[in-house]
Amino acid sequence: MSAIEAEARERAEGGAGEPGDVVDVRVDALAPGGDAVGRQEGGRHAGRATFVALAAPGERVTARLGKVKARVAWGELVSIAQPSSPARVAPPCPYFGACGGCQWQHVTLDAQRAAKRAIVERALGAPVTALEAPVPEGTPYRDRARLSVGPSGEVGFRARRDHRVVDVEHCLLLTAPVAAALAAIRPQARLWPAGSEIDLQAGNEGVHVSVRTGPKGVASSPRPAAAEGLAAWRAAGVVGVRVDQALAGATDVDVSEPGGPVLRVPAGGFAQVGQAANAALVRAVSARLPRDPGQVLELYAGSGNFTRYLVAAGAVVQASDGDRAAVERGRRNAPAARWLVGPPRPDAVNADTVVVDPPRAGLDDAHLRAAVGARRRLIYVSCDPQTLGRDAQRLAREGFVLTEAVALDLMAHTFHVEVVATFDRP
Repeated sequence: MSAIEAEARERAEGGAGEPGDVVDVRVDALAPGGDAVGRQEGGRHAGRATFVALAAPGERVTARLGKVKARVAWGELVSIAQPSSPARVAPPCPYFGACGGCQWQHVTLDAQRAAKRAIVERALGAPVTALEAPVPEGTPYRDRARLSVGPSGEVGFRARRDHRVVDVEHCLLLTAPVAAALAAIRPQARLWPAGSEIDLQAGNEGVHVSVRTGPKGVASSPRPAAAEGLAAWRAAGVVGVRVDQALAGATDVDVSEPGGPVLRVPAGGFAQVGQAANAALVRAVSARLPRDPGQVLELYAGSGNFTRYLVAAGAVVQASDGDRAAVERGRRNAPAARWLVGPPRPDAVNADTVVVDPPRAGLDDAHLRAAVGARRRLIYVSCDPQTLGRDAQRLAREGFVLTEAVALDLMAHTFHVEVVATFDRP
């Protein structure tokens, strides 16, 4: 028996369960948020739900407790009892465990996808119709990345459970255009002040680099300047650079999927994680439109990502978003739709079908009141199964029935999962 295992047994027998204690945990599953979850063994806290980062389902592990509550605790992996889980694999990335970008590289893709399906099913209390993975092999899939500059010139991602910056020369999740841009900007990016954030966004014309220096995104003399950066990085496929308010080259980027209608977003603006991911999402939504969609209300329409396809399907579309700038972009990306800022009043809703794509927090009250005006169908695009589950209960009280749920693994090696859920009026 190792010293750590002996310590775990001694503490467990004495009722161990405080921060800093080492305990035994039987791991059951991967959980929302990225940790694994299981039950503590031994002592008066036996059976307490315990989350352990970097553990795998089926393992018996020792963990050092951090945050502790009466019925739940969180810990860091100390050791794994043999045999380890059949789901465990060697992480393909040398930064895994230190970098906070990925949580599940230590288990197989099959195990990751089974966990995502189970997470969605638990949240909804209903079976998942299908789980789709537009990048079956798992990598690369990211056409966008947000990096930070550390105090010693590190350029990379935030550490796991820490604000430190992990210096990353190459990320296996990045598609080739983004990887080339990262390699090109790293030497000069070290000259920006610590705390600067760098957004890389690949589009059909090339990559846009957007930099915010300082807490308010303002620096008296940013280095390198936008024009200098564009000149230095153009050979690596960079077509536009923004450093705070200074801009050189392209002002926005077309992030549309291959063969799809144009979708232009601003430098540093929101877009899906990649073209393959977005293509899968728009297919999932389009496939669930009624054959004759009629009047469609789209809430949280953003810059018109789904709007483009709703119009192409022959729907009469009213699209809305709370961001006035997004609405202006939407009018350019999907001019055939009627656009408005903010949700319509419930008494003004005239829709056979409603499509919603809310933020992680889910539907707020104003959008819920508008959404339940759908006469036939409501299609809900969710990036958080837990808030989707909450909203599904709210929709049930309004007379809607969940008829289908499709999970999409758009971000392999992370706990993130998208869902396209269909609700019908009986």
